[in-house]
Amino acid sequence: MVISVYRQLKKINQTYSNWSGKINFRKLLVVRGKVKPTAISPEYDVRITYWQNKPPIIEILSPKLKIREGKTSLPHVYHSDQLCLYYKDFNILTDFLADSIIVWVTWWLYYYEIWYQTGEWVAPGTHPNRW
Repeated sequence: MVISVYRQLKKINQTYSNWSGKINFRKLLVVRGKVKPTAISPEYDVRITYWQNKPPIIEILSPKLKIREGKTSLPHVYHSDQLCLYYKDFNILTDFLADSIIVWVTWWLYYYEIWYQTGEWVAPGTHPNRW
């Protein structure tokens, strides 16, 4: 069964107290929340934009992600620094954002912080361009 944007928002509200969202008249779901991958990490402000039946757009609003010295770009992002979180592991019709995407944002930020310190992207993955 296809999960509506209304059910997506309800599940996020039930699962995460520090996330909130709105659905506009075109059934566009926009949610924002805080993610802190480790005890010593900064708290990241994250926005997920989601139209039913389309891949979600995940952005880190603050703090701004930095490019490591000696590198020319952030790893595992699409244009405009939208996070690349998955290859085939998310089904846009049947998976809840709360159970997958939000969890994966936390993991992506964890690996980003390692990459920023070491220069190596150590996240596991099945595709050479995605983790």
